[in-house]
Amino acid sequence: MNIVLRAFAIASLAITGCSSLISGKHQPFTIYAPAYSGAQATRQGDKVDWQLLVETPQASDAFSTSRMLAMPTAGVIEVFPGARWRDPAPAMIRDILVQAFEASDRILGVGGDASGLRGDFALSLELRAFQVDYSGGAPLARVALQARLLDYTTNRVLAAQAFDANAPVAGRQAADAFSGIQAALDEVVPAIVDWTLKQGDLARGKSHPAVSANAD
Repeated sequence: MNIVLRAFAIASLAITGCSSLISGKHQPFTIYAPAYSGAQATRQGDKVDWQLLVETPQASDAFSTSRMLAMPTAGVIEVFPGARWRDPAPAMIRDILVQAFEASDRILGVGGDASGLRGDFALSLELRAFQVDYSGGAPLARVALQARLLDYTTNRVLAAQAFDANAPVAGRQAADAFSGIQAALDEVVPAIVDWTLKQGDLARGKSHPAVSANAD
């Protein structure tokens, strides 16, 4: 898929902490915190008059973690020592998406699945890739999500789309991996926001057909 919306930046926060290992020793680690900064890209488009619930992405055990992941060879997943995401990846991506929808200023209401929001639609997500791949020569960060727009009341799938982005990674350090993942998110997040708003409005139009001016 060709994703053309690239124009937002993710700010990072690095915090030094410590982790207790089985040995009882404390190893320092850095926490990386991607955060949506409110880019102009998602503000291009019509506003909608409905509310959206963004569900926490489903993910395998490998991706349901706060560890930063690498794939040194095909089919093998390792972790970057001394690096953590601020939250497990699915929850972190959900929060970034909620922030992106809010910053778009195009939607009546949006919230995560723990917010208690009564949405007209729900955005169901599956996290399929969130790692740096070193197995193919030049290292690439990859973020891949399968999105489904659901009717909140009936849970019926109204639209589905796969989103997949790669970004080059400059080196083999965690900070390099973070920059690559950030760049991949820069593509995926605005694209999901724009697609969701357009598909929701199409579905809204189908369920609320216009009444002819000549109707009795």
